[in-house]
Parts: sequence; C-alpha cells; structure tokens
Amino acid sequence: MGISVPTAIRIRTATLRDLDILHQLEISHFGDDQFSRSQLRHLISRANATFYVIESDRAVAGSAIMVWRKKSKTGRLYSILIVKTAQGRGLGAKLLARCESDARRNTCDKVTLEVRADNRAAIAMYVKHGYEITDSLPGYYVDGSNGLRMAKRLKKRPGNIRSGA
Repeated sequence: MGISVPTAIRIRTATLRDLDILHQLEISHFGDDQFSRSQLRHLISRANATFYVIESDRAVAGSAIMVWRKKSKTGRLYSILIVKTAQGRGLGAKLLARCESDARRNTCDKVTLEVRADNRAAIAMYVKHGYEITDSLPGYYVDGSNGLRMAKRLKKRPGNIRSGA
C-alpha cells in the first residue's frame, strides 16, 4: 500500500496569464453556454467581478467567478469549475467558501447562483453548504436544458459588522 502524499492547494486571483487554461475549462464544462475568450478577459481585468483560480500541486484545477453589482447586498456566483480529474476532492467547496467570504467582505447578505437542473453533484454541494432552491428556470440554458436558481442567506461573522450609513 502506497503512502498518500498531501496535495498543496492554493486559491489565488486569476490573471490574464491564466486566460488559455480558463478558456479551455469553459469549453470542456459548458459547451454552448461558455464564456468567450473576450468575456473571460473582461471578467479578469475590467468587470466588477472576482475571478479565482484554485491550484492543486501548482496546476490549475478549477476556477470561480463572483460578480458584484454596486449598491446590491447580493453577490452572484457565476460559476465554479473543477477539472474533471480533480473532482470529488472538496475543491469546489473551498472555492465556494472563498466566494462567500468575499461576499461578506463586500457587505452582501446573500449569494445567488444558477445551476443546471441535471447537475446533481453541484446541487448536492450547494445544498450541503446551505443553499436552497428558490426558482425553477425552464429552458434556461442555450441547449434548452432547465436550470435552478439557488440562494443562501449569509450569516454575519463576529467582527464583520457593517458600519452605519
């Protein structure tokens, strides 16, 4: 029996150097619903968004995108992608926790997302982390597949108290 070597995991902000691998992730995961290269470039460099990359042993293993609207108390999780060979190791949950932490830091009290209704693994992960289905979205995706809207109310953490306006 071999010895299990711990894997080094790191979450960092995406940069334009990541554009090629992030575009390949989009193609492999989202087919017709993918972000284009120019959309990814915009999300990384100019959008009111937070774009994370998760690395496992210094290789990109996934990404997450949060989008922020000014004066909104809701953060929108656009996507969490995990490379197929790295799925099932808790990397999606680590990205989700980072996104929720950012939402709190941005004074959001809720995170929303849309997910394909047939993506049981993603739905199970979101439910496990406190998300609830709030709406059914018939024909939501480009290929006609149904979607679900999910949301989670964020609890304030001690020391994370908003100042009065």
